[in-house]
Amino acid sequence: MFEQWPINFDPPAHRIVDPPMPVMVRLNAAIVRTPGRLGSVPMRVRAEGLDLDQEVSGLLHAWARVNTGEWLCLLSFRVSTGNGEGHLDVCQWCSADASTPES
Repeated sequence: MFEQWPINFDPPAHRIVDPPMPVMVRLNAAIVRTPGRLGSVPMRVRAEGLDLDQEVSGLLHAWARVNTGEWLCLLSFRVSTGNGEGHLDVCQWCSADASTPES
């Protein structure tokens, strides 16, 4: 994913997880969105749109510290559609509370 971090800090402000660690990803924390009105959304959109109200398996690739002291995690995971017929593979930085170690 990264070959080299462009800046060196002591102590490091990042950590590569190699090999990537299995985690559970809370999609509603990983992908922040404005709540919609389910009643006004057409049935086709509900069925074919991405289902962000679930927890899925994923991989933790790296940690990075932000200037407020919090940590971000680089996660890869798959988001399914409402009807389970499709999916989107995602790799993105998320807040640390979006994932927990997989048991």
